[in-house]
Amino acid sequence: MKPILYTTLICTLILACTRYPAGVEETLSQAGKNRGELEKVLRHYRQHPEDSLKYQAACFLIDNMKWHLSTEQAIFPDSSIYEWHARFDSLYKDMTKGIRDTALNTRKNAEKFWENYTVARKLVNAIPPDTPVIVKGIFPDPQHISSGFLISHIENAFHVWTNSPHASYLSFEQFKEMILPYRAITGYPFYENGKRANDIFSKYLNMSDEKTYNRFINRYSHYTYAIRYMFYLPQKQHVGLYDLFLGSKYDCISIADNFCTVFRAYGIPTAVDCNISFRERTGRHFHCTLLDSAGKRYKYNQITSRDTLHQSASSSISYFRNTFAARADSPFMLKAKDEVVPDYFDTPCIKEVTDENYRTTRIEIPLNRTISNNLVYLYTFNNLTGGLVPATWGSVNHQQKETNFQNVVYNVLYFPVYLKGDSVIPYADPFYISSPDTLYTSPTFTTLRAEQPEKRGKLLLLRKFPEKKYLQQQARFMIGGRFEGANREDFKDSVLLATIETTPILNLQEIIPKVCRPFRYYRYVAPDTWPISNMGFLEFLTDEYTPQDSLQAVIPLPVFTPEDIDKNRDDKTYRRLHPDDSIKYYYLRNHPAYNPIMQYSSYAGKDLMPLKRPMKVKKIRFAPANAENHIVVGHSYVLMYWDNAWKKAGTRIARYNFLEFDNVPLGRIYWLRDLTAGKEELPFFYKNGKQLFIYHDTIVPRPAEFYDFENHY
Repeated sequence: MKPILYTTLICTLILACTRYPAGVEETLSQAGKNRGELEKVLRHYRQHPEDSLKYQAACFLIDNMKWHLSTEQAIFPDSSIYEWHARFDSLYKDMTKGIRDTALNTRKNAEKFWENYTVARKLVNAIPPDTPVIVKGIFPDPQHISSGFLISHIENAFHVWTNSPHASYLSFEQFKEMILPYRAITGYPFYENGKRANDIFSKYLNMSDEKTYNRFINRYSHYTYAIRYMFYLPQKQHVGLYDLFLGSKYDCISIADNFCTVFRAYGIPTAVDCNISFRERTGRHFHCTLLDSAGKRYKYNQITSRDTLHQSASSSISYFRNTFAARADSPFMLKAKDEVVPDYFDTPCIKEVTDENYRTTRIEIPLNRTISNNLVYLYTFNNLTGGLVPATWGSVNHQQKETNFQNVVYNVLYFPVYLKGDSVIPYADPFYISSPDTLYTSPTFTTLRAEQPEKRGKLLLLRKFPEKKYLQQQARFMIGGRFEGANREDFKDSVLLATIETTPILNLQEIIPKVCRPFRYYRYVAPDTWPISNMGFLEFLTDEYTPQDSLQAVIPLPVFTPEDIDKNRDDKTYRRLHPDDSIKYYYLRNHPAYNPIMQYSSYAGKDLMPLKRPMKVKKIRFAPANAENHIVVGHSYVLMYWDNAWKKAGTRIARYNFLEFDNVPLGRIYWLRDLTAGKEELPFFYKNGKQLFIYHDTIVPRPAEFYDFENHY
């Protein structure tokens, strides 16, 4: 009997010794044939007491590995890509040896680099390596990560945590999320071993004269730019870390993912943040957040636009951080059984970090109905997703019949909703919260509800999106620009025809020349203070022509009201001049200033109009570069209004530069959609015969609502 008891006790002790934490066991059960590889990692670190922290790190990675997968894999047919990269890497190292940060982009060094790029490109074109093959499918991490990959990755992470001055201050909990993960973005198809990334980049980041984030980023950007120009292969699919080097297939997701992977591997705490909607711009965006030892945050955001000149346009409604570990406070974990959550929130590996970027507030909204959901949401406007997109989530207090939100941003138009199957169901009126004017005033909660729901009337609409600040500024820079005529090509006999004396409108307008006699050459000359034309459209008009001149009809001046319809009757007698189509001037056929699409600006200092023979110009019409968000003749539009959903008020084809809609419910939130072209649209109110766009004319954010960050582009 005793031998049996002893045997049982020994077996129990062995099992106890081999048992792993519950989360790890769950992942191992999903690993299939790869279970042995993951257990090898656990045994490797558990057998040595000095590796107890590394064992905990391995448990953390394997425990949370079950939440991650790839939908693509890059298969490299042979080692030629790696071999070519090694050659270029060595060449770049020799090129930059001893060059200080501030001298990297000097003209002298840029020319030297370019010569090397050209030679390298010729070599790779002569003997091109085989580019990777992309295999699509579902590849769960537990079933595809090898022990060698994971052990090497963990060793590198602990090495930089210990030795990097940018990471050594991190607590173990911070280290697990900001340095340790082998993935930066939840569900992204590719991931890279930290040891491999560090081996490639550390020697160049270490070249920085000053060990600052700004200098590291500069070195990183210079290296990736250089290697990409050396390779220049037509790789048109994502290939993970090699997106940095091959072809031009890279976007904000791959840029952020690769940057985060490299900087973590080097020992700089980094995370990838995402906004799934902007206040005004379309689309979503991924960028990186870096942390320093003082707790200061930096942003790395390689893709930008001129809209960033306007803080509201470039800002998001909310921000979410991609985490490696599942979070108990994520919608995925908080939802009720069978409750549907928005697609982006359908993962446990996200953390809302809106309060790191904006001053936020908490609110409660009554719930005057019974629902089984645990979660509700604040949606906001986005024209690419049917007019609504999720901004943040809140919890349902069923006993108090109210909903609670923790991260509400001031001066944002919100729509409180919950989900039922595929349906988004509003449960309260749209609202916004005005931020306090001073320390002694309170925020104001404003609901948006029609005071007289049955009242109807007429709307006269001129735009679908407000004018952009930076385009208005560029139009102001055109003051002082002049139009000239001459009969010599060098304009030594030029005559001043007209000058732009006031800020042009962002649409077509007309100037009558002071001098009207035949000239062979006409041109627009930008002012010396801003020597960039900025012409979005330019035409010189004449009413003295012959059929042999083959001139086209003019573009009519805009008509903004019904009263202006008959003001341009004489347009039929005019034609617009076109450039001489000889070989010498053939390039002008595609010149932006003569293209009737006004969104493309001429960046020349002078816009030339050479003619086959001298002709008189009676009128000059021009438009500064603009987004054409005014009403465009010929486009089809639909007017929507909010009534517990976006509802149609009518459809019109624009005959003029205004639209009239009759019998429209008044006092609502409106949305004018261009069904023909363009993406930029924004809700507005209609008061006293004017459109009042959100974030411009009403519900305007204040600078104090935004936290300041050091941004790196």
